[in-house]
Amino acid sequence: MSLNLKDNNLLGNKRAGVLLPLFSMRSAGDWGCGDMASFKEWIEYLSGYGVKILQILPIHETEPGQNCPYSALSAYAIDPIYISIKDVSDAAASEEAQNLIKQYKDEINFWRGEKKVYYKFIKSAKYKVLWAAYEHFLKNEKEATTARYEQFLDFHQKHASWLVPYCIFRSAKDNLGWTSWKHWEKKLKELDLPFLREYSVKNYKQMMFFSYLQWQLQLQLSSVRQTAAKCGVLIFGDIPFGVNFDSADVWSNQSKYLEGYEIGAPKDQFSEGGQKWGLPAYNWPAIEQSNFNLWRAKIARACEIYDLFRLDHLVGFFRTWIFAPGDEVGRFDIEDETAQKKRGEAFLTAVCEAAAGKLPIGEDLGVIPDFVRAYMKEISMPGYKVIRWEKDNEVFREPRNYPLASLATTATHDTETLREWWDIMPDWQRANVWEMISAVKTDGKVPFTDEVHRAIFKRVMGSGSCFVIFPIQDIIGEKERINTPGTVGEENWSYRVPFETAEFNSAYLEKMRMFKELAAESGRL
Repeated sequence: MSLNLKDNNLLGNKRAGVLLPLFSMRSAGDWGCGDMASFKEWIEYLSGYGVKILQILPIHETEPGQNCPYSALSAYAIDPIYISIKDVSDAAASEEAQNLIKQYKDEINFWRGEKKVYYKFIKSAKYKVLWAAYEHFLKNEKEATTARYEQFLDFHQKHASWLVPYCIFRSAKDNLGWTSWKHWEKKLKELDLPFLREYSVKNYKQMMFFSYLQWQLQLQLSSVRQTAAKCGVLIFGDIPFGVNFDSADVWSNQSKYLEGYEIGAPKDQFSEGGQKWGLPAYNWPAIEQSNFNLWRAKIARACEIYDLFRLDHLVGFFRTWIFAPGDEVGRFDIEDETAQKKRGEAFLTAVCEAAAGKLPIGEDLGVIPDFVRAYMKEISMPGYKVIRWEKDNEVFREPRNYPLASLATTATHDTETLREWWDIMPDWQRANVWEMISAVKTDGKVPFTDEVHRAIFKRVMGSGSCFVIFPIQDIIGEKERINTPGTVGEENWSYRVPFETAEFNSAYLEKMRMFKELAAESGRL
């Protein structure tokens, strides 16, 4: 066995963390959606309570009307909605940008006061302000070829492998009314190089605007990472299994996808008939023949952003549930178990090589064949231990026995919160889980009190897992969830914490103290 993660330095010390999506963070200067300034503020705040890991959901750009971060336009480009406008020097210096900000004052105040994120409107407003900032940048930096303009060009060149096709794609999307690239003219659709060069010259200013946005995000992210390092907080990112079919990635790597095929999942607890995810299926033979370069590049990009990362739908790398065009019944793309093992092992080897020491954590929830978890154990790759699913015939497993190479948690972004789960479960099941937690037999009629809340947290904090991460809602005892699988609606992926950090601290001081005390008791500080 050549791959083994047991000596990774992140597995040496137990840590406690929080799951808080970037879009959920409130701060004084945000526009109704968390941004890079919010990110810094929450890192500083949470670190004061012993938080060593801050887990965020994917932050890559999504198309208008698409809130789900697991269906992105790019696996590389960060969504410009996360730009902190007040920290863009060109916006501060641009009279037009400042006038636009004044015009949006009432809308911004409204968005900031809402419980959900108004993605469409916030993005539209930010794009207009950032275009004014960009024009100021061109006039004052490009025309004089300043050192700052040279820095921008250096950024563009460094990331050209993904940034150039992304910029062409985004420009074409805007110019063609967001029609699918499958309906673009033949030369653009098929990436005819002479045509693309001509297109790039003709649309250079617009294309470079999208590069400028990514540059601003990179500058702000660098500041976030410096803050996190100073506070001793690891940024835990998420790499979705797929991207939107109508994405820069699929358009620019068409041979790496199976035309017309869709991925999904077999029957599970969320769907009686299996799920169609609306995401394109990989052409795995082509990806393997190119030494997994498509995924090596994704991992390298993720490692520029995160300190450790979650591999979404890990089982899909061993075998993927796919639907042929027009089919309602899916199948595995590989049926033979030996072949499944071979592909998964080769993939994870490539991932770890590209990660260059940064630790991958496998999302191994749902229907997982035994050989996948056996291989994860063999190479010491952490998987998930969600307390509500860790049971044998309704006897809940003792968290102290969870393996070191694992991540223990009370909930995920796709489940009910801890509070809601506790309230809706049948009495007999609550009796079982409470017996495991407290060693007390009851009839299951145990309300969710502060005492129960602390007991659950203490049990999970005391688990054998190297990592323990609690959704922010579970810390404060809230029922608002992030996503309900199998549903589409504005309430999904739009959760915002109730307060900015100062008010949050006043409202939930005892809950945050509980987190810190239990982290200390379990040796996670």
